[in-house]
Amino acid sequence: MSAATVWSRRVLVLAGTAAMAWWAWLALTSVPSHWWLLWAVWLAGSVALNDAIIAPLVIVLGWLVLVWLPALARDRTRGRVVADGPGRVRAGVVLRGAVLVLGTLLLVWFVALWSAAR
Repeated sequence: MSAATVWSRRVLVLAGTAAMAWWAWLALTSVPSHWWLLWAVWLAGSVALNDAIIAPLVIVLGWLVLVWLPALARDRTRGRVVADGPGRVRAGVVLRGAVLVLGTLLLVWFVALWSAAR
């Protein structure tokens, strides 16, 4: 590993740790204490939902896509899918970004609805 790689990893780990500490401090100081139990249940439930439903579903869907993908689009020597040019890669990046943005907006909308109902 090069020195630049080690340095950049250390900077990213430090920045990520600082961001998590900042958000934890904000959560502890700005969220009323009577909501802490609800937040803990929500966090534990989201982890359980991911592990029990979402992760297995993604694995099954990924397997189905690989099984049904045309044989020409697969590199059989290495067992992985080969992109047929930069257009597919760009389309994948754009679609993933769109899903991320829409998912974030949906989450913010649900939190706003939940807050308004309380």
